[in-house]
Amino acid sequence: MTAVSALVVYESMFGSTRDVAAAVAEGLRATLPVRLVEVGALLAEPGGTTVPEEITLLVVGGPTHAFGMSREKTRASAAREVPPGSTHPEPVISRHTGIREWLDVLRMPSHGLLVATFDTKVRRPNLPGSAARSAERLLRHRGAIPVAPPRSFDVLGMADGLAEGELDAARAWGRELAAVVVARG
Repeated sequence: MTAVSALVVYESMFGSTRDVAAAVAEGLRATLPVRLVEVGALLAEPGGTTVPEEITLLVVGGPTHAFGMSREKTRASAAREVPPGSTHPEPVISRHTGIREWLDVLRMPSHGLLVATFDTKVRRPNLPGSAARSAERLLRHRGAIPVAPPRSFDVLGMADGLAEGELDAARAWGRELAAVVVARG
């Protein structure tokens, strides 16, 4: 049996998606070796546009902007429109590069890469669209094999943090993904 390892790549504006990615990685780490990395940092690395051959599972997450994955303009707009009095202490994390740009240049490994995608979405109003569904569609077209349906995690507002229980749900989802990947052998 080949060693199984996971790569979790995320885009985050104010920290909620980063926190979900870390929780998913924690859930995976109970079973698999995992690397967690922000997409801009990954792109800055040599070889950051290639999924290494030793990666069995790629998990990709980002915030839903304008009904799908962010674009340069939606990231800039979000950075300008942080609500006054927001309690979120983080500066914008993925200001310049998002998962859309990374997926556009991504080179896949030679084996059938297993993938899972997630996003963060404002809970109310419940708007249509999903960065996770868009990312999964791009990955499937590149030959990746989804192991779970795209998953959304609720945020209270643009910069107001995650809804209660979402980090526990993300850790549980990470454990579920690990179990599916290990069972596939």
